Amino acid sequence: MEKFKLSAPQIDAVIEDLKHRNNIILTTASYLKLKDIYNIFSCVRPGPEDENRHIWIEVERGPAEAFGDYEEIRESGEVKSPEEFEELWRDYYPGETYWYKFETSKFRDEKFFYLNNILFGVINEKEKPSDNNFSVSEDFEIFIDWLRGKIISEVQKLKQNQAAYNEYIRNNLSYTKRFGKIRRKEFWDIVGDNTIRPDRNLGKETIEKLKAYVVLMEKGRTHLLHEMTANKYFTICEICYNANNYFKNPVEVLTPRKKYLEMADGRDAGLSNIDGDSPEAFYEWYHGAGRMGAHPWEICRGGNSTHISLYISEVLKKWDVSLAGSSIIRVEETVRMAVALYENGIPFQLIDMEEILNMVTGNDFIGIVPDTVYPVYCHSYFPKEDNIIDFMNLGSDKEIKSKIIEKTFWYPLEEISVI
Repeated sequence: MEKFKLSAPQIDAVIEDLKHRNNIILTTASYLKLKDIYNIFSCVRPGPEDENRHIWIEVERGPAEAFGDYEEIRESGEVKSPEEFEELWRDYYPGETYWYKFETSKFRDEKFFYLNNILFGVINEKEKPSDNNFSVSEDFEIFIDWLRGKIISEVQKLKQNQAAYNEYIRNNLSYTKRFGKIRRKEFWDIVGDNTIRPDRNLGKETIEKLKAYVVLMEKGRTHLLHEMTANKYFTICEICYNANNYFKNPVEVLTPRKKYLEMADGRDAGLSNIDGDSPEAFYEWYHGAGRMGAHPWEICRGGNSTHISLYISEVLKKWDVSLAGSSIIRVEETVRMAVALYENGIPFQLIDMEEILNMVTGNDFIGIVPDTVYPVYCHSYFPKEDNIIDFMNLGSDKEIKSKIIEKTFWYPLEEISVI
């Protein structure tokens, strides 16, 4: 790497290395440089939390040599000729420039440094590093030198003409670094069959039944049960399972309890072992300390955002039944469960019912988040009134990306200013 002149592939290599480090041990030199960067950057007006500041850095793609060593990549078998090497480089870095978000924040005595949401440095003026720390790579030290020069340059531009600086960011910042929203129907029109289409898979009849349920709930339909037992809960679960035909041609006749044990998370805190017909046993189990930290309501196991839950809660000595599962990859199952419970006269509430109805009819918005943000649990990034519960990154397909960009509402960028 050439000092003070790094290209996007070289910066990405440093970031990738940082991702795999459990902790970042600084040398005295890198500690002092980060401290200097923080002081230089302190002229930028902070946000309301933890003195958070940010700025955008535009970096050139650079020459092919910045991407990697041709001979090493050829020996690995990835390419066979200089022409293939250049094609590989342009596949990975098709643009002329790339954008990086630099941020600092402070909490108590600690100051934090981020690049594209990756924490790469923490300094504490009360705990200076030892001169015996040699674990920081030479590339990291060069990166810190490069970053210091970039921050000085960007801060100077900002001070010289704040309006022009922000206008340049608005006009040139890559859409892969922005927040936006696109109507799902318009997204469907762009990608065609290459996406999940709950409207087609569920069919009009099922969706109309979901609409009827939502109308009833909006009118204040009760969703409380006077009594609850373990067997009653397993029976409600069975209605949900059967709605999706999970148990095709079973080898043996499965009871509702066995179906639950087959499909659920498994951490039921002993629910499957209590007296199934006793309301008192369920009440004691529900209020027992052993339920803490368990997952009895996860009736269809999955990831943190992709499981389906059927919650039971006590409300004024009655029982509330709540169905939740709004992930786009599970929403069809959730809708079939909701319709089946509705048709079987089970009082319940569907969590995010309006958002789910809009999702399966294509009338909701998909929230687009920067490529540095994993598109899960991103609700806080969007206005509450937009009711966005599904998120995506913009992606890399040029043709599809350009069409999505055109149809997307892009939220205004935060203005960067000096104190």
